[in-house]
Amino acid sequence: MRYMLNPYCNAGALIVAGGLSSRMKDFKPLMKIGHKSVIETTINNFRLLGAGKIIVVTGFRSDDIDNELRGCNIKILKNENYGTTEMFDSVCIGLMELINAVDMTFVTPVDSPFVQQFTLKKMVEEMTYGKLDVVQPAYGGREGHPLLLSNDAAMHMLKHDGTMGMQGAISGMKKHMKINFADPGIVMDADNMTDYFKLLEYFENKNIPSVELCEKIQDYFNMTDNIKRHCGMVAHVALNLCVKLSQKGIDLNRDIVVAASMLHDIAKGNPMHAKTGAMWLRDMGYAEIAGIVEEHMELKTISCVPTEKEVVFLADKMVMGDKIVSIDERFSHKENLYNHDEEIIKKVAKRKEQALEIFGMIYS
Repeated sequence: MRYMLNPYCNAGALIVAGGLSSRMKDFKPLMKIGHKSVIETTINNFRLLGAGKIIVVTGFRSDDIDNELRGCNIKILKNENYGTTEMFDSVCIGLMELINAVDMTFVTPVDSPFVQQFTLKKMVEEMTYGKLDVVQPAYGGREGHPLLLSNDAAMHMLKHDGTMGMQGAISGMKKHMKINFADPGIVMDADNMTDYFKLLEYFENKNIPSVELCEKIQDYFNMTDNIKRHCGMVAHVALNLCVKLSQKGIDLNRDIVVAASMLHDIAKGNPMHAKTGAMWLRDMGYAEIAGIVEEHMELKTISCVPTEKEVVFLADKMVMGDKIVSIDERFSHKENLYNHDEEIIKKVAKRKEQALEIFGMIYS
């Protein structure tokens, strides 16, 4: 094991971009998602992780990819026989380069750009501490990309005769774990134009999880039914606060409000659950939601005009369990419980004061 400041430097990334894109009717590595190409987006995802080495294996239109990635400081290899070989052969070309450079390798097709950092980190951690050979991610029970191989698994794959491709090579490995995540990017690719349009749609909305995805995230982090009911009621109260603000000419993003309300207690039961939950959500790509979750216990500052952050904070202070209560009632329990602890009472008093201030801003 190579010990580095960033533990994810022990992982390499192998991006396979040697296909003909025959079903797409366009060359998918160079198709645009926002201002970047598909291949740039996929590479940047592994760069953000801090992968120790990134290899791209090309084939068809290799010169075009070389030009696209000029200055990207990654190694590009070409499968000269791309027209008569399979993806498995391109994978083996990349593995031969990586097997002595890193401890494990992510293997992904070029058109899988939106796998969450949370997923990638968790896969590395599972392989490292579980001493596994293969980690395969799934979403909704459906297996997807990327595959993570130990060096032992990579060596086994290099000896495989190619029957049934990568799945054939890994099927006999005993230290093989499939892990379900709340990450739609695992099963998204661009095999055809419909898939590509779905990628574009996901890109436009990927920073705010839908209600359905919030429910999957709740389940992934083992949120109890009691906490789910609490979060649901907080979302209900928060939406009512949004209606009140709208009547005053203040329109908030209700999708953000609902998502933050549903997820504010995902780390409940963990030490410093607000910060822990925010860290998880940032790694999942939900930075704005994470910022609200991080402050749902106590606000650092209160905006002059209420924002989504203040609304979720106040809604949480108007719900006890799954019941709507007054702010006084919400805090009286803790005031009585901790009346012997001066430091905690100060915090309780500050949070109550913040809640009353925001309540006054909305209902004055």
